[in-house]
Amino acid sequence: MDKISGFSDDELLVKILSFLPTKVAVSTSILSKQWRFLWMWVPKLEYDDTINCDMEKNKRMQLFIDRNLPLHRAPVIESLCLKSSCSSFQPKYIKFWVDIAVSRCLRELSVTFYMRKLRTYALLPSSLYTCKSLVTLVLKYEIFVDVPSMVCLPSLKTLHLLGVIYADEESLQRLLSNCSLLEDLVVKRCNSDNVRKFAVIIPSLLSFEITDVCTSDEYVIDTPSLKYFKARFLSKSLSCLIVNMPKLEEADIALRGSPDVRKLLKSVSSVRRLSLFLQVKNVEDQYGDDFIFNELEHLKFRISKTYWSKLLFWLLKGSPKLRDFELSVSLFYRLRLSRKAIFVRDSRDTLVCWKQMIDVPQCLLSSLQTFKWTTYWPTEEERGLATYILEKSCGLKTARILIASKLDPQKKLEMKNELFSSCGSTTCNINLVFN
Repeated sequence: MDKISGFSDDELLVKILSFLPTKVAVSTSILSKQWRFLWMWVPKLEYDDTINCDMEKNKRMQLFIDRNLPLHRAPVIESLCLKSSCSSFQPKYIKFWVDIAVSRCLRELSVTFYMRKLRTYALLPSSLYTCKSLVTLVLKYEIFVDVPSMVCLPSLKTLHLLGVIYADEESLQRLLSNCSLLEDLVVKRCNSDNVRKFAVIIPSLLSFEITDVCTSDEYVIDTPSLKYFKARFLSKSLSCLIVNMPKLEEADIALRGSPDVRKLLKSVSSVRRLSLFLQVKNVEDQYGDDFIFNELEHLKFRISKTYWSKLLFWLLKGSPKLRDFELSVSLFYRLRLSRKAIFVRDSRDTLVCWKQMIDVPQCLLSSLQTFKWTTYWPTEEERGLATYILEKSCGLKTARILIASKLDPQKKLEMKNELFSSCGSTTCNINLVFN
């Protein structure tokens, strides 16, 4: 109540209007003379032509913004959101509108520009790159990021670059190297973004998410303060990867093609939580004694290639503090494997005989408490692994196994007996879920 009583009537109404969509806030101007210009004091503005692709209506919206934004009365524009996919917001207008917002101490800017069949790019004003008040910047799709030589974003903490095109590598580097307080960076790369060497050298960065669907010659990630790292490397190759993330606590990594898995995993060895999805070639060349995750407590492992159980063994062996483990083996992998078996079996595709394993990972003997297996398929290899984990995990409290294959009642009973009788923990609750 004290906060509310501190507002004048108009200030309170503007505060209420700021929680409404801009279109609704503008419509209140017909209520009375008092309301006529109140919306022009609202510090949060959103204009979206993607909701309705009626060209005539969107043209009127463009004219409305062009006429009224220069006259907007809010001394500080807290946020400006522009979304266009219907060709009604022309690039020159977007540049003009952003320039106006920057002159009003803009704090948050989000621009989504997509012209569908037209290959037209929006160019942002140079004033944006010296906006001292800007805290959040989100750019999506067909935006041409051409950063001038003079750039300084001293307040920027959140930067999302999603599917944009850069003028060149130097332009990207000027942007990233002049955000001294940047904490959150999200990048989704597209083909032909004009960057071959992608370097992220940001001492202040805490969270970094990268999705790469193109092919880069080199990645350099030097982020000494980083806590969270999410990577989707979906290209066929990743020639060079230089990574420094000594304080990393959580990583979510998906790899496809033939990147250097070992180098990437070694760079995230300090994490407590790891989610790993591999769809890569030559997995058998990627594991070894140098897989050491001394702090890892939570592991989510998903695989869709052969040799997965060998890699899994080395991951478990190198994670002495692991408490929670979730495993998923792709059904698409099994389909390919079954088709391969009909014709010819790859000579390298040998099964891991878990029953004969002498070296038991330390985490199974001392720390593992929960085990979840989604898409479990009762093949020889998977049955061996399931019984091995249940037998060796002395402190296991919960095991949940989702069986992907359809089984007759007799097979279900046999599977239950096999898994329950294998359990080495007297306090473990085993939950089997049949398809």
